[in-house]
Amino acid sequence: MKKRILAALLTLAMTAAMVTGCSTPSTGGDSGEGGGDSGAASGEKVFRYATNTEPTTLDPTKGQSIGDNEIQHAITEGLTRNTAGEVKPGIAEKWEISDDGLTYTFHLRDSKWSDGEPIKAADYEFSWKRLVDPETASPYAFIGDYLKNGYAVETGEKDPSELGVKAVDDKTLEVTLENPTSYFLSLIGSSGQYAPLRQDIVEKYGTDFAATADKNVYSGPFKMTKSENNEYIFEKNENYWDVDSIKLDRCELSYVEKPDTQLSMYEAGDLDYVMVPSAYVPDYQDKAEKFMNGNVDFCYINSQSENKVLQNKDFRLALNYAISRKEYNDLANTGIYEPFNGLVFPGLQAKGKTYGETYEMKSYPIEGDQEQAKSHLDAAMKELNIASPGDIEIELTTTDAESSKKIAEVIQELWQKSLGIKVKIRQVTYSEIYGNVFPEHDFEVGYGGWGADYDDPYSYVELFKGDSSYNYSQFVNKDLDELLVATQKETDTDKRMDMLKEAEQLILDEGAFVPLQARNIFYMLDEDTTGINFYYCSLNIDWVYADVAQ
Repeated sequence: MKKRILAALLTLAMTAAMVTGCSTPSTGGDSGEGGGDSGAASGEKVFRYATNTEPTTLDPTKGQSIGDNEIQHAITEGLTRNTAGEVKPGIAEKWEISDDGLTYTFHLRDSKWSDGEPIKAADYEFSWKRLVDPETASPYAFIGDYLKNGYAVETGEKDPSELGVKAVDDKTLEVTLENPTSYFLSLIGSSGQYAPLRQDIVEKYGTDFAATADKNVYSGPFKMTKSENNEYIFEKNENYWDVDSIKLDRCELSYVEKPDTQLSMYEAGDLDYVMVPSAYVPDYQDKAEKFMNGNVDFCYINSQSENKVLQNKDFRLALNYAISRKEYNDLANTGIYEPFNGLVFPGLQAKGKTYGETYEMKSYPIEGDQEQAKSHLDAAMKELNIASPGDIEIELTTTDAESSKKIAEVIQELWQKSLGIKVKIRQVTYSEIYGNVFPEHDFEVGYGGWGADYDDPYSYVELFKGDSSYNYSQFVNKDLDELLVATQKETDTDKRMDMLKEAEQLILDEGAFVPLQARNIFYMLDEDTTGINFYYCSLNIDWVYADVAQ
């Protein structure tokens, strides 16, 4: 396969680290044997890529990251399939929607699981009830709240049998929503949590269900045949209802922790796709493609922290006005991301245009405002009876990745220089920060971010709803909560969009978080590979319809 010439900046030391530090993806199926081009040599079409974060689970119900969802998008099939925003029929070949927008009646096509058993409406009913059942303890149970009684079941107020989903017969599924949801078909076509599950398989393996590739059956275009030793192998599912549209024979996904190593592997011909590490983007900008992946990065502020200054609105606003997002981006990310002062990703669709084109941003200046920062800091100190900025210390928590450490040090320097306060850095592992630090509110200020689960601003503003399980900031505002509840009942789509913009503005005015950047992803793709889709909701890379020239 044709590859770009290795850049001089990739040193021999990096290459040596690659060879000794991790194994490259093979093309030998479960045997783990074979060279990088054996797929092409044997006439097989193989796509190879890597990730630097391991999937948190292979259980569709319990997935909680973009990486998890990208895997499920390949091995499961929803009632619909969402490909880069285009929603098409999946297992449901057609459906009707009631006039009030609350009831969907899906009619399933003839389709089979990877073991040849028919896919039935009951498989969706079982899966969705399992999602919101408190006994399942799904981190993403909240995504089932769109279903009638979803939230009540999730919180234990009602039994899963009362969830708004019913298999009328093997080929008919009736779904009732809590409120009209214009993006419901898009949501179920891109969220792995809405995939079907076989009850007999889940019960057969119990707590080991989906622990490894062989402990599940698959409804999607591909079936997983290997999931050990940092390598995940996907092979075409010959029982998939639309198998004729699938061109790849196999996909090989490897967990490779260091982005530098991934880049070396791509240059060596061992990967077909790579995200260019931010430090190398300036050297690859003439070769790499770019897309905005929908992720916005910011600092959570624990507004109920024992550190009283963080409970103070003026202090939170001081943090926001003090930081120059342009300077931050230049120092922390070599200027490759977009300095951003909002919450909702501007590329979402709104009133026939993008959200950013539809609404004017009223927020903190991109370059910062030191006068405003000092004014708010003085007001906070007066209210809290603090004599000097030097008496204020806050702790900034981030992961232990080198890139995160650099980001934290830049934020630390900017706040200390602008405000005269003390900022202490605390680093934890990736699994710790999203496993317990953020969910248990065990932090003062924390660097994180969010990518939308669906093409709607609610996916972002809900992060600050009082009862949201993802309200890591413990932010509570009665006006915001009432506004967000109202958006879920509003049937005028344009009016609802205006209400969501109002909600975002309220969050910004309260200094509930510190926005920093919207991510640009720079990537390189092998010239012989086509049909890769990129999206800004729920998943970033979609290789299901990829093809490889022979």
